[in-house]
Amino acid sequence: MKGSIWAVAQTGVPVAAILLAATALAEPDDSGDPNAAHGEYVARAAGCMSCHQEDLSGGYRVETPMGTIVASNISPSQDYGIGGYSRDDLANVLRRGVAPDRRLYPAMPYASYRGMTDADIDALYLWLMEQDAVDEAPENETDLPFPFNIRTGVIAWNWLYLDDRDLPRHDDPVLARGAYLVNHLGHCGECHTPRNDFFAMQDDLYLAGEVIDGWLAPNLTSDPVSGIGEWSGQDIIDYLSKGHAGNVVQAAGPMAEFVQHGTSHLEEGDLAAIAAYLKTIPPIASGIQDVPVIPPEGERVTPQHQYHQIRIEMATAMAREDLTEPEQLYLDHCAACHGVTGQGQPQAYYPPLNQNAALRRADTTNLLQVLLHGVPAGKLARAPAMPGFADEFSDAQIAMIANYTRATFGGRQDSALTAAHVTSIREDEEEMPAPLRILQLAAWAGLIGALALIVAGTMFFWWRARLRGFKRQES
Repeated sequence: MKGSIWAVAQTGVPVAAILLAATALAEPDDSGDPNAAHGEYVARAAGCMSCHQEDLSGGYRVETPMGTIVASNISPSQDYGIGGYSRDDLANVLRRGVAPDRRLYPAMPYASYRGMTDADIDALYLWLMEQDAVDEAPENETDLPFPFNIRTGVIAWNWLYLDDRDLPRHDDPVLARGAYLVNHLGHCGECHTPRNDFFAMQDDLYLAGEVIDGWLAPNLTSDPVSGIGEWSGQDIIDYLSKGHAGNVVQAAGPMAEFVQHGTSHLEEGDLAAIAAYLKTIPPIASGIQDVPVIPPEGERVTPQHQYHQIRIEMATAMAREDLTEPEQLYLDHCAACHGVTGQGQPQAYYPPLNQNAALRRADTTNLLQVLLHGVPAGKLARAPAMPGFADEFSDAQIAMIANYTRATFGGRQDSALTAAHVTSIREDEEEMPAPLRILQLAAWAGLIGALALIVAGTMFFWWRARLRGFKRQES
C-alpha cells in the first residue's frame, strides 16, 4: 500500500479521501448480481455515449484515410440495434470485434475493451437492455472503398494485432484501478498512441500522442515538455471532470465529447486513480514542443479580470490609430470575451489566453480547428460557445489571428503560420498510407485478373462447345 499512498500523494488530492474512494472502486464486485446502475457507470467510463449518443442511436462519424466509419445503433432495438444480442454476443463485440451478423472495424476500440472484466460486461449488458429502443438506423452509413468494405478482411488485422498487450501494470489497488480505466475502459491509448501504417497502436510509444480524425490527441506521458509532466494530479482530475484545468487548458473536439458524456460522470476516486496512473507512465518526448505545454503550477498567472475592465480596455484600444491588422482582427472578434490583454472573464467562464496550452503548443492542429469550427455550448461545464470563423475569415486571416495570439499570449517568440497551414486543416484530407494503397491496388489487380480469367474461361468453353458443334455437323 505504500506505493499507493505515494502515487496518490503526487496528485495533490487529500490522500485519505482518495484512498478510501479508490480502494472501494478498485475492482468490480464479482460476487453479486450485476446491476443496471453499475452498468451505466461502465458505459460512461467506456465512453459509449461519445460515439453512440445519449440515446444509443449511433451516428458519430470517424473520418479515416480509408473512408468514413459510422457508429452503429446500440439501443435494444430488435431491427436496428442490439436487441437480439445475448450477453456473450456483447462480450464478443467488446473483446473480439465480432457481432452476430458482421465483423467490426477496429475504430470500435475492442483492442482495448478486450481487457474488460466479466462483471463489467454483465452489468453493461443489463443496463443496455433496459434502455429505450431507437427503431431507426443512423442517418449515415459506413462508407469504405474496395477492398476495405469487405469486413472479413478484418480477420487478418485481428490475427496480426489483437493480442494481450504489454502495458504498464501495477499491483497496488489505486494504480491497478487507474490502469484498468486508462488502458481498457477509457481506451485512452486508442487516440493518444501513435499508430502504424495499418492503424495498429504502437505500444513502444504508448500514450505519446497522435493526430486522429483531424485533431491532435496530445502526449499523455510524464514528459515535462511535450507531455503532462507539469500537470498536477488535480489538473488531471479537473480536466477530466470539467473539461478545463488551471485556467490554462480546455478540452475541445472529440475530447470535449468524451468529457461531456464520459469522464465528467466518474467518481472522484476513479479520477484520482487515473491521475495517479498517468503520472507513472514513463516519459516519451514527442513532436517539436520547445516549452512545457502548460506552465508549472507555481508559474501560472491567476486571472483577476472583471467585465467593466474589458469594456474600458477595449474602448482605449479601439481609439488607437496605429492598430495593426492582426490587432484589429483580435479586437473586433476576440477581445470582448478574452480581453484585450488576454485575461478572459473567469466569472463568465470565458477562458484566459495568457499561458493557454492551445497557444503554447508547437503543434497548432487543435488551435486551428477551434478557430475554424469553434466549440459548441454545453460541451464543457458552464462554458459558453466559442464561435468558429471558417465562414467569416479567409485562411490567411485565420493564420493571422493564430500568429498574433500565440506570440502575444502564448509566450512564443514568434509564429509563422500561413494560409496553407490553415487550408490543410480546413480540408483535412489525410492520405492513405502507402502499404494500404498498395494493398488496395493489389486487390483491384486481383479482382480484374479474376474477372479476366472468368471471361477467358467462359470464352474458351464457348469456343470448345462451338467447335464440337461444328464437328458433329460435319460428321
